[in-house]
Amino acid sequence: MNVLIIDGSPEPSSSDLVASLAEDADYIVAVDRGAIICRAAGVVPDLFCGDGDSADADTAAWAREHAGSIMRLPVEKDATDLAFALDCAAEEAQRRGEVLDVCLTCATGGRPDHMLGALGLLLAIKETGPVLIEDGFELVILSPEGCDSWEFADCEIGKTFSAVALEPGTVVSEEGMRWCLDGVELPLLGDRGVSNRIVEEHAKVTCHEGALAAFLIKD
Repeated sequence: MNVLIIDGSPEPSSSDLVASLAEDADYIVAVDRGAIICRAAGVVPDLFCGDGDSADADTAAWAREHAGSIMRLPVEKDATDLAFALDCAAEEAQRRGEVLDVCLTCATGGRPDHMLGALGLLLAIKETGPVLIEDGFELVILSPEGCDSWEFADCEIGKTFSAVALEPGTVVSEEGMRWCLDGVELPLLGDRGVSNRIVEEHAKVTCHEGALAAFLIKD
């Protein structure tokens, strides 16, 4: 089940991107302020989830009227709205008897602390091969338990690629890059894999052990 989660970052992705991502989604979750960009993009969520501390009253009313279901959360709680949204997505996939496939957007702009938290939540479901897509970049969590490799389209030649280890003992290979790796262990959250460049057709990154944040920079 392809789930699109539209989070509530202060600097959201564009309406065009959100509308495009929604076309491929089987289930759409708007997380609190994420309803604002949903409304702007003409995307009606299947679930509106949040504590109401960031969406304006008019947008929240719109979401509650049009969303398929609503999860009202307390403002004071031990987890973010996004954590609850991911749990709801997993429960819906289980209810349908389908494999969960998560795409997250509007999760990184303007709040670096929220971005790190979102990355940690995606790491917790690494076996599903989650992706995070914003206007400026695409990120895939690679691991042997989930999606272990990413082969790039030829149109990505010339773009910047970065690889950041999310777990100790992360071992990576890269092909078709300016600087290639062959079974190299990257330091946890280190910068060795940052700012590489795709230079050949069929370029590919593979995570043999651990977990990797693989970034394709769109600029």
